[in-house]
Amino acid sequence: MAATSRFMVLVCVLQIWMSILPTPVHAAGRGLRSTSSTSCPTSFSPVFAFGDSTTDTGNAIVSTTASVYTEATKLPYGSTFFNKPTGRFSDGRLMVDDLMLALKLPLLPPHLANQQSSSHSENYAVAGATALDVATLQHLAGVSSTTPDSLGVQLGWFKSDTAHVDLSNALVYVGEIGGNDYNYALAATHSPSQAASLVSPVIAEISSFLDDLLTNTKVKKVVVQGQFPMGCLPIYLTTLGSTPKDSHGCVAAVSVLSDQHNQLLKQAISTLSKKHPEAQIVFFDTTAAYLHILDNAAAYHFTNVKDACFPGGLGLIQGSSTNGPCSNPQNYISWDGIHMTDAMYAAMMNLFLSGKDFSSSSPNFITSTTSCS
Repeated sequence: MAATSRFMVLVCVLQIWMSILPTPVHAAGRGLRSTSSTSCPTSFSPVFAFGDSTTDTGNAIVSTTASVYTEATKLPYGSTFFNKPTGRFSDGRLMVDDLMLALKLPLLPPHLANQQSSSHSENYAVAGATALDVATLQHLAGVSSTTPDSLGVQLGWFKSDTAHVDLSNALVYVGEIGGNDYNYALAATHSPSQAASLVSPVIAEISSFLDDLLTNTKVKKVVVQGQFPMGCLPIYLTTLGSTPKDSHGCVAAVSVLSDQHNQLLKQAISTLSKKHPEAQIVFFDTTAAYLHILDNAAAYHFTNVKDACFPGGLGLIQGSSTNGPCSNPQNYISWDGIHMTDAMYAAMMNLFLSGKDFSSSSPNFITSTTSCS
């Protein structure tokens, strides 16, 4: 065989061999998948986010003077990745940050910080935000919110900002919302069963928000995040530690609350998908993702799944106000008792991006985009 022919055969063999090798994991993406392809779907532009402190990238520290929010302006918040506080309620990045990294897009600027990106992408989520407006929450449960910037207020900001923006290729990420409605009720010593009376009106509000979004804008791609298993959060493991636990070691009565929320939210999304067949709405089952990681903690390098790394962060856990952070947040699921660590947020988003097991309703259109990004 001629040398040139042997060379061409070798090239072909190498190409075939390379094509079946597993995709490398890049440290910059913390395990989030990243491959190249010549037939990738077009990425999204602009991108918007809504929600509470698990999605807020800096709005709360601008919108309120409540002392609880000043903690996110000080270290060790932000210390793991940013090396400075950014208004995020974590030691580093949030799931919405991980999503943007997987899409290879800039991190979303907070709406209230007047940092709108050139693509018009923005984050409207506010720490402490509720699904129900302040007056309705007060009427139904007799409790108040730490911020007036509820889901409806965030929608108003969005409509004002995007009145003349092309949204035909936009992506909307609706982070956790509604959890604070229940948290405020529980903090006011309502029992979990009493707090459960808020689930139906909360889901009705989220459903109305989504219907408005799909009916009155050209947004066609939406990701809706569910609730975390509330009974697994250290704040409830501490305050209600003597109450019965479920098979995961979480406070059963509180987790039932978030389970009811997720069940009704999935039903609402299914109804909206039928009403808006031109849209794709994907439910991100963060409870399933959280419990999967909890039950397989060693595989994700989590050595402490019940305690907070920084229990004194927000002063929510009694007796811990002077405690500094742990030295290994990458091995903790919880950051401050109610929010997750940079590592946990990354692990959950990676599960969502990995396929269908942690999403439902529509096909997970995000996966096909991030796997090619």
